[in-house]
Parts: sequence; structure tokens; C-alpha cells
Amino acid sequence: MLAQCDPTLVTPVDQGGDTDGNSGLAKLRKAQTVNDNFQMRHKHFAFRRWHLALVIFLVLAVLTGLYVAIQQSSVERRLKALRAAGYPTNFAELAEYNRLPAGTLNAADVYGRAFWQYRPPVDEETWKIPIVGSAALPGRGLPVPQTMTDAISQYLARNRTCLTLLHEAGAIEHCRYTWDYTKGLTELPAIRRCAWLLELSATYHAYSGDPNGAAECIQDGLRLADSLRNEPGLVCYLIRRGCSALAVRGLERSMNATAFTDAQLREMDLALAATAATTLDLAQVMITERCFMLESCRDTSLKSSWPLTPSRGVGPRLLVHLPGIRRIGVVDTLDYMEDCIAAAKLPPQERMARFRALEQEAKDLSFMHLMVNSILSSTGELGALHARFPAIFDLARTALAVERYRLAAGRLPEALGQLVPQYLDHVPIDPFDGQPIRYRRTEPGYVVYNVAEDGQDNGGREWDEVPQGQLYDLCFVVTR
Repeated sequence: MLAQCDPTLVTPVDQGGDTDGNSGLAKLRKAQTVNDNFQMRHKHFAFRRWHLALVIFLVLAVLTGLYVAIQQSSVERRLKALRAAGYPTNFAELAEYNRLPAGTLNAADVYGRAFWQYRPPVDEETWKIPIVGSAALPGRGLPVPQTMTDAISQYLARNRTCLTLLHEAGAIEHCRYTWDYTKGLTELPAIRRCAWLLELSATYHAYSGDPNGAAECIQDGLRLADSLRNEPGLVCYLIRRGCSALAVRGLERSMNATAFTDAQLREMDLALAATAATTLDLAQVMITERCFMLESCRDTSLKSSWPLTPSRGVGPRLLVHLPGIRRIGVVDTLDYMEDCIAAAKLPPQERMARFRALEQEAKDLSFMHLMVNSILSSTGELGALHARFPAIFDLARTALAVERYRLAAGRLPEALGQLVPQYLDHVPIDPFDGQPIRYRRTEPGYVVYNVAEDGQDNGGREWDEVPQGQLYDLCFVVTR
């Protein structure tokens, strides 16, 4: 009985009793073992992938750190080299760069008082006044309506003190305005308003038969533009160009309305020559503009203070805070402005093409270089704008030479070559096609013109004479 109860006495035959049941249990255990082994291998594989990702991240972080460190070192070397060459690289250095020597009489102090004395047209007269208001002057050779003349006279009387101060300031040789670069160039709107005031005053004097008063206002307008000749950056350069163009337009209107003496014509020619002589250094403009761009890389909030800087949207404003992006932006800015400075020194036609190419190259950069695009002022057409700058002075000075010839000979010249060398040193060259500027008699007047950016001679057609989008020339027209 005891032997029957002892398990060790069970024979193999007895153990193989339920053969099918034991076989199923064995298969179940084998399957479980396979599953457990698979899960262990899967867990081990997942762990290795995470570990690899961590290694890759650490390697990228180290490489990024090294890249930023190398870039930082390169930037510091380049900035140090610029400072050693005497060029400003930040606002503090720029302020020192533009400071007048102690004790120098500064026209900006008088101009500031003139700006304070400026009085805008009141609502009821705005529609009666041209240039500073919404009224349009009559065409060349047509009289000014009496109602317009009276409104202009009253407006100029209210601004007599301003005009007197503008004339006083223009007689002072040096001028440097005091800017807070972090808040924008706040005096520029006042300068433009006074430039319009002087253009209107010149036109009024000419239509009133006062050529001396007109000549004085034209010269004051040129000197007001000249007050920006040493101011930094592209914005000041473009405002100065615009103010000079207003003075030249005032001269053209005045020459159509009254006759000047040879002495008056010669004085205005000297004033134009003085202004033109200080407008050709576009490289210097880009050197000071570089300060603004570098400061915007350091503090992107400054961009909103600059009128010419385009908005690039919220995305770029957020991305510029990523590690390394700002440093890449400084490198891009230094490279881009170095190319712009070099382009500014090229001949006119090459300069125009190079500036357009530079802007396109900057736009084609990847998102890693978005900083330079987010602060980039529109420079693609800067070459053409700069070519226009001296071109308008060449046209005006040539027209003055034609008038001086007419006074002396009693007739218009047949060709511009007759003005050389008594009234012109040489016939000016059109910067847009490299040919001498054009001259066409229209009896009793004439037109002198350049072919403009399209490079095509359109017969001296003015921009306001052709439909929008049609080709035109840069013209100075006298119909008297």
C-alpha cells in the first residue's frame, strides 16, 4: 500500500498516462518562452535606439557649440579690423564717428529752430495750395489762378520766420543732427516738410516776377539737402536725394515762369555743383548703414524704428532667437555689406547690375540665414537710384548752361557741344547708357534728358506724359 503512494515508485508507463494533455502543456510553455525572449530582445533594441539618439544629439550639440565659437571668434576679429580702420560698428561708435569738432558752428541748431517755426497749411486752404497741399499747379506757361496765388501768399507769410531761419542755417558750413538711433531718425519728416516749403516759395517768387527770390529759395533748398550729407545710413541718403530733387524741380518750374540774369544762373550752377560733389560716395553710405544692420542683429526690436526695413512676419522674428541664428546673421551682414561697399565703387552700369544680383543672392539663402533677410533694406534698386542722383544735377546744370548761352547769343544752341568750354567743362554722360545726355529743341524751349533705367531713348517723354507702365526718360523741360 505504501509503495503505491510513493511518487518515486511511479513507472514511466504510469507518467505517460494522459499523453495528449502533457503535450499541449509543453507547447504552451514553449510558446511562452519564445514570447518572453522576443520581448526581451525588443526591449533591448528600443534601449539601443534611444541611446543612439542621445549620442547623436550630444554630438550635434558639441558641433554646434564649436561652430558658434568659431563664428564668434571670426566675427570679433572682423569687427576689430573695422574699428582699427576707423569704421564704426555700433551706435556709440557711430555717434563719435559723426561728431563735429568741439566749438564748430553747427547749422543743425538753427535748422532745429526753423523746424519748430514751421506752420502747416490749415484745412480750408489745403485744397488751394500746390506742393504742400492737394492742389495742382497749372501746366508750363499757364498763369496761376488768383485764388491759388492768394492762398500761397498767406501760407508763406505764416512761415516767414521759418523761411528766414532756413536761409540763415544754409549759410553755415557744417551741420550734424543729434539722433537717437534706437528710436529712429525723428528730424527727417521736418526736413522734408521744409524742402516742400522752399520749393513752393521758389515757384511763387518765379510766378510773381521775382527771380532773385526764386534763386535764393532754390539755393536754400539745396543747402537743406546738404545738411544731411554727413548723416548716417541709407534712410538719410535717400531723404537727401529727395530733397535735392525737390530743389531741382523748383528750379525747372522757376525757369519756365521767369527769366534769370547770368549772375543768378551762375550762382545756382555753383550751388548745384557743390551739392553734386558731395553725393557720389555711396560706399560711405553703406559703411554707416552697416552699423544699423549690425545693431539690429544684436537687438531685433530696433528694426521697427527704421522706415526702409521691411516686415518679414512673425515666424522670422521668432526664429532669430534660435541658438547660432543671430551669430550667423552678423556674419551674413558683414559679408553682405562688404559686397555692397565694393559694388558702390563700380561704374554706374556695373553697379546697378551688381546691386540687383546681391539682393537676389540674399533672398535665395536658406532659413539658417534668415537674419540678413529680416533686416535687409531694399538695396536691389539702390544702384539705379544712385545713378539718378548725379544725373538730375547734370540735367539741371546743362539747362542752366543753355539759358546762359541763350542770354549771350540771343538764341538756343544747336547742340550741347556749343556750350563747351565756356558754360560746361564737357557734355555730361548719361549714366544709364554711357552716351552724352540728349538735347532737343522744341521752340521756343528745349528738353535735356537721360534715358533712365530701361536704357532706351524715348524721345524725351516725361513720366507723367505716358500711361502707367510705359517707358519714359528723365527730363528737364523749359518751354519759355
